Amino acid sequence: MAPPRIRLGDLAEALGLAVDGDADVEVAGVAPLEAAGPSELSFIRSPALLERLRTSRAGALVALHGLDVGGRPALRSADPSRDFYRAARLILPAAAPPPGIHPTAVIASDAVVDATASIGPGCSLGRGARVGPRSVLHAGVVLYADVRIGAECVLHARCVIAGASTLGDRVICHPGVVIGGEGFGYVGAQGGGLEPVHNIGRVVVEDDVEIGANSTIDRGTLGDTRIGRGTKIDNLVQIGHNCRIGERVVIVAQAGIAGSTTLGDDCVILAQAGVAGHLQLGARVLVGPQCGVHKDVPAGTRVLGSPQRAELRFHREMAALSRLPALLRRVRALERKLSVPDDES
Repeated sequence: MAPPRIRLGDLAEALGLAVDGDADVEVAGVAPLEAAGPSELSFIRSPALLERLRTSRAGALVALHGLDVGGRPALRSADPSRDFYRAARLILPAAAPPPGIHPTAVIASDAVVDATASIGPGCSLGRGARVGPRSVLHAGVVLYADVRIGAECVLHARCVIAGASTLGDRVICHPGVVIGGEGFGYVGAQGGGLEPVHNIGRVVVEDDVEIGANSTIDRGTLGDTRIGRGTKIDNLVQIGHNCRIGERVVIVAQAGIAGSTTLGDDCVILAQAGVAGHLQLGARVLVGPQCGVHKDVPAGTRVLGSPQRAELRFHREMAALSRLPALLRRVRALERKLSVPDDES
């Protein structure tokens, strides 16, 4: 069935944007400039993309204020990327499964599921688990005992929430996420060897957090591991026990945060970075890709390299390193020039 068409004027009203051009133009889909057709909405955020626009067949645009789009109907925006994806959600809304519990789900007798929630096939809810209004658990999700899921959460297939963990409202967990697993902590066993620490803490995930596929967040040993409101975590990220992650933090793929480390609000941890345990990273810290952080980082600092160096020092060192081959050639030339034959010594 063809998707419904929506007037550009109605879209503008819903998004709080102004229409430049024919408000009665209708769109039924979204696409990038190169692929968009006459019934699709696209976006342009920079004058550098005007050449692509000239050959685009897009029927309408979300365009930066003041950008000449050749008379094409446009929604004017200060942030076209953001508003384009807001529009996309209205034009092509995600299909929501109907509320109810699938007959193959296994629900403990004292678990509580809101009547508006959706529990998919093969899900398992342990004793005392709770699922809030309009939340969706896709196939094979497992909630251990006493887990709490807030309102309007989405847990994709095969997520596991353990350790009496709590998820706030509008939390999204992509496939394979594990929250509340045992932390990697051991003590010496009597007679030799190691025995695991007894973990009794939880993971507390605040509102509007998104966690990427196959990421893991360990439960606290004594206190809680906490993920602050609005934080976004990419795929394949590891967060150790007792970490405290601030609000609006971004952690990119394959990064690892060792136990008992604190990240301040608005930090950015880029891909494959590693942060050692028991450290303090202040607010607005940026950790570069593959960086190895081994000591505290003051607020507002940008660090790169392994081991970590302040951004300016790192760039100076890299610039010096690029000049090293030429420097070696000069040194060798000087050595040859200054060398004295044995029969003259």
